[in-house]
Amino acid sequence: MPVGHGRLAHAAMPGSRLEIFHDAGHFPFHSEPARFVALVEEFLAGTAPARWSPEQWRQLLRWADPSSQLGCPVHERSAT
Repeated sequence: MPVGHGRLAHAAMPGSRLEIFHDAGHFPFHSEPARFVALVEEFLAGTAPARWSPEQWRQLLRWADPSSQLGCPVHERSAT
């Protein structure tokens, strides 16, 4: 994604981490493979997996009300 978009997404997600691979295009794993692998391994070692119940997934996949407790605004349900 363009760096500007990454910065906007990062600003909109408290607690997020932004890593920029300059001139990597869509392939940061080719331009800086050691750095890429180190960052992925660090992320996997330091990040707990999300724990969602089947009911939470069901609600999210059907439709999510942005005011719901899911914390993930998805497309609002149609009024029809």
